[in-house]
Amino acid sequence: MNLLTQLILSLIFLAFAPQNQQAPAASQGILGTITLREGNFMPGPNRKDKMQPVAAGKIAPREIFVYELTNLKQVKANGPFYSELKSNLVAKVVSGEDGLFRVDLKPGKYSVFSKEPGGLFANRLDGDGNIYPVEVTESRLTLIDFIIDYNASY
Repeated sequence: MNLLTQLILSLIFLAFAPQNQQAPAASQGILGTITLREGNFMPGPNRKDKMQPVAAGKIAPREIFVYELTNLKQVKANGPFYSELKSNLVAKVVSGEDGLFRVDLKPGKYSVFSKEPGGLFANRLDGDGNIYPVEVTESRLTLIDFIIDYNASY
């Protein structure tokens, strides 16, 4: 079973898993996985090993930070790492050993980061310079696969 199929099945099972009676299921927020990609993903005629599929990666438990939607103008950037964010922290969660995380949030737009040794990491921008934008809509879980790839070559 490939990694993408495992990810989708894990997210489905997590979404419908029995919940503790004291904690009702989230009706809206972010449900995601953390995938770590490191190494050479570049094709080449002389490679001894087979090229890893782009979806390859490994499970990577991490601390996840969710901020109000954050723009490049509101941070100090050092490559894919960010510091001195001038937006408000909304939630912080640690993914499980299976790489899954879930954050209950009000409807709105948010930016998602992982805590790395170099600072807060995110590798997506929209056309307006918003960092890893995720929109949460009412009564829905938004699914994301947060890929940490600052040590990967494509």
